[in-house]
Amino acid sequence: MGLIVFGAASLAASFAQDTNTLIAMRGLQGVGAAFMLPATLSIISNVFERQERAKAIAIWAMVGALAAVAGPALGGFLVDEVGWEAVFWLHIPVVALILAGLRIVPESKDSRERTLDVPGAVLVTGGLLTAVYGIIQGGEAGWLSAEILGAFAIGGVLLAAFALVEARSAYPMLPLRYLKQADFTGPFFVMMVLILAMAGVFFFLTQYFQLVQGRTALTAGLFIMPVAGTMMIGAGMASKFGPKFGPKVMTIAGGLVVMAGMGALTQIQVDSSYAIPAIGLALFGLGMGLVMPTETDTIMAAVPVEDAGLGSAMNDTSREFGLALGVAVLGSVVTGVYRDRVTSGLEGLVPADAVATLGDSLGSLNAVASQLPADVAQTVATLANESFVDAMSVGILAGMGIVALSVVIALVAMPSKMRESQAELEEDAVKPVVAGIPGMSPAD
Repeated sequence: MGLIVFGAASLAASFAQDTNTLIAMRGLQGVGAAFMLPATLSIISNVFERQERAKAIAIWAMVGALAAVAGPALGGFLVDEVGWEAVFWLHIPVVALILAGLRIVPESKDSRERTLDVPGAVLVTGGLLTAVYGIIQGGEAGWLSAEILGAFAIGGVLLAAFALVEARSAYPMLPLRYLKQADFTGPFFVMMVLILAMAGVFFFLTQYFQLVQGRTALTAGLFIMPVAGTMMIGAGMASKFGPKFGPKVMTIAGGLVVMAGMGALTQIQVDSSYAIPAIGLALFGLGMGLVMPTETDTIMAAVPVEDAGLGSAMNDTSREFGLALGVAVLGSVVTGVYRDRVTSGLEGLVPADAVATLGDSLGSLNAVASQLPADVAQTVATLANESFVDAMSVGILAGMGIVALSVVIALVAMPSKMRESQAELEEDAVKPVVAGIPGMSPAD
């Protein structure tokens, strides 16, 4: 079902005639992906025994890393050579290939008869969407504006209601007992925080390569590729050394390597050679490779096989929430610093409307410069590019602080040893069935 929804949305997106339609189809793609991605880890949990599962998850993480980094490069090539529509056309044969391959994938189902937790699903979806909206729009609308405060208030109320519903539900989509397990909540927050930092770094660097250094979309995508290679190396190391050193040590080590890579990225200048970002990205990818399979394996081992879908969904939620937060939070930091420096540097040199336009986005530099005398345009370009690089460095430093938070979380919440056996289903979580009616026991 997820593949069909994703494929149909991709096809519709390629024919979109306006931005609203394109955004709507991208949202529908997200719905399809939400069906697919949790199922992948659920299948791994059902097919592989605990002793082999860490290796399988490491391979899963390697493939994901390669796809995540190769995607922008391939997308850049298609945009440059064919057009943006081709990015969506590419999904169609991929979906068809996966559908054909599903014939050899073993089926895995929860043997328990359960009803869908519709109230819980509606409340948590509404709460998260509202909260993410507040985070994304906060920088533009103002963090203390009625719109943003209202969004956070509504999101908080919906999530609180979700917790109450889950506590009373016979078949909760998120049994609250799991939130008391450090090996369930710890990996969730570590993953979310690290993905937050990763999203910000990728977002900044892509703009740096294209807007500051004038690279094509394809080149910018290729320049990110070192992350994929070293992330796969890190995932292999996590699979080999994780059982020996445990999740806590692997997570802390990975976080420190990520911080080292981000430290190298803060040394980037307007005219830096590719060597500096390449070194930073390589270290960044190595650290992420150490952490991501470790967190995924830990959270999947913390739930019974019967609840593998829940563990997988929480793992994916941490990533998606981190992506949204990374672009919103770190993007707001970079945008604010860039705007302040451009405004203060160009005030009195060029018209106020040009300053405001350039302060909103470095992408408007060519349009603004084309309306200015050549010598002034050169000064404006130099100041704008330097302002962006300075702002990017501030954003990366903020990201380093966020990664440091993940190290603290690992110290407090991550288990020292890897689980040797899978968590087992608690007896009170198994509901007997009478006359085919889910949730009704003989005593009823």
